[in-house]
Amino acid sequence: MGQWMDGFLTRLARNREENLAGGGPERIKLQHELGKLTARERIEYLADPGSFCELGSLVRDPGAERGKLTRPSPADGVVMGSAEINGRQVMLYATDFTVMSGAPGDEGVWKMAELVEMAGREQVPVIGIFDSAGSRIGFTGGAFGLHGLARLTRNYCLYSGIIPQIALVLGPCAGPLAQIPVLCDFLIMNANTGFLWFGGEIESEEAGRADFHMRRSGQVDLTADSDEESMDLAKKLLEFIPQNCWEKPPRVKANDDPDRREEGLLSVMPDDPKFTYDMHEIIELIVDDGEFFELKEDFAPNLIVGFARFDGMPAGIVASNPDELSGIMEPDSSDKYDRFMMFLDNFEIPMVNLSDTTAYPPGDRWERMGVIRHGAKNLHGYSSTTNPKVTVVLRRSYGGSNITMGCSKMGPDYIYAWPTVEFAPTGPESIVLAVFHKQLAKAEAEGNYDEVYHFYLNILKEQFSVMNQGKGYTHYYTVHEVIDPRDTRPRIIKALRATADKRDRLPGKKRYIKPA
Repeated sequence: MGQWMDGFLTRLARNREENLAGGGPERIKLQHELGKLTARERIEYLADPGSFCELGSLVRDPGAERGKLTRPSPADGVVMGSAEINGRQVMLYATDFTVMSGAPGDEGVWKMAELVEMAGREQVPVIGIFDSAGSRIGFTGGAFGLHGLARLTRNYCLYSGIIPQIALVLGPCAGPLAQIPVLCDFLIMNANTGFLWFGGEIESEEAGRADFHMRRSGQVDLTADSDEESMDLAKKLLEFIPQNCWEKPPRVKANDDPDRREEGLLSVMPDDPKFTYDMHEIIELIVDDGEFFELKEDFAPNLIVGFARFDGMPAGIVASNPDELSGIMEPDSSDKYDRFMMFLDNFEIPMVNLSDTTAYPPGDRWERMGVIRHGAKNLHGYSSTTNPKVTVVLRRSYGGSNITMGCSKMGPDYIYAWPTVEFAPTGPESIVLAVFHKQLAKAEAEGNYDEVYHFYLNILKEQFSVMNQGKGYTHYYTVHEVIDPRDTRPRIIKALRATADKRDRLPGKKRYIKPA
């Protein structure tokens, strides 16, 4: 090898040494003391061994060339490239907190924008790891590269619904950059070190933390107690979703019997409909091996969403939870439903609805919160989906939630009902009080109120029972079949098999316009 080439290789080796050193040993030590891995350690943990191919390693902050930057800026604070995760090709990047606190500069933000575009062209998932104190101001004349941030934002939006987008907030993420993780399909936060804040005064200790964004804003899908656990969740998430919108979701060989009849389903629901039960118990009894990967667990818990498998086939589950607010559909649960439903439809992942809900809540409080508008999003969204859809109604299906949860004529492929189901425009108890108020007033005066009340209530309940309404196949409250609860799992699996090659065409248009 000649001296000419040897000189170039020496410079290249020096560049690699600088990159591996990041912001220096003191900064790396501080990162570890804060309970965080470095950007390169995170990528090494997330990617299959030896699969990461770095891109943009020569990039540096241009201020260094002009003598306006005294700190090192290896890779301009963004480590990125292609990799494999469990054998699947992905693009990933991580902001490096050891380099100027992870604040992205002009070149770093353009690197990120370019990588998202590459992921879109190559039709592979993109994963962004955020640990950044905000914009880099003062080192390069105050320039932050807002045009680069705009391109990064636009690329995320353009490829939304085409490739899966996952964000991990494992440290601070503030200012304009904070919008990027929220644009992604899924956001995972480290509960101990993650912090997400757009701007303005912080008025409480919990603001910006993972729990705040899980319970209050609903912007976080999953939380973890460490960097490693956060990345394990990202790996788990990838197991349920395809590479892009043109591929089928990954199926695995199942160990659980697809024909398993579950006796335990007969004892979950209480005999008295006034009492609640936890829908998680139903889910765990019908999915493969009892494994359910729940999202937004602590946000609007009256609606459950997440991934599971049926005979190895991945599916998204949307379920009312009677144990929380009687499973009502209010604005937060409607938004939670809408977001998840759109993801499932875009990536052709089947949706299984488990419905037991007392409908949308009435009253001034909910009307001021826009309960009609939020519910209309779900009606609009469900009507526009073309992915396979299976609905199982368990007990109550009242009011507008009957259509929202995939019943009636909204286009589900299969609708099953347990024999315990009641379909009604509102709860029969309310109807009794409204329609028979004169009879009830007379009964109260005569001292036999309970007897008269339950007489009318039982008549209505019989009229609303699916065992009665199911006799009319073209009725508004229609099911394809009333089933033995123990057959719920086999029925869902047969329905998913039957709809595996479904082709559903919508009217041609540029886009649909959702309620605000």
